[in-house]
Amino acid sequence: MLSHWYLLRRHFEPSEHNMGKYFLQNHELPEPDAANHWFEYAESHGIDIPKAISIWEDAATEEGAEARRLVSAAGIKVEAT
Repeated sequence: MLSHWYLLRRHFEPSEHNMGKYFLQNHELPEPDAANHWFEYAESHGIDIPKAISIWEDAATEEGAEARRLVSAAGIKVEAT
């Protein structure tokens, strides 16, 4: 059985959702790879799917400072564009 997080990967394939730059340990990642890392972290920390999606999308906005702080707990740095 596939994890429900795996199914979300399609939502974050390169598209209009790509609104920033994403880094893991100071190495830039494509947005889908960074999203997969975030969702694995979120799942292991009891963050439900709708909340994890909301946090991820907010992190790439100028107003998303709190979301970027939450995502950074997974080791991901998001630079909003």
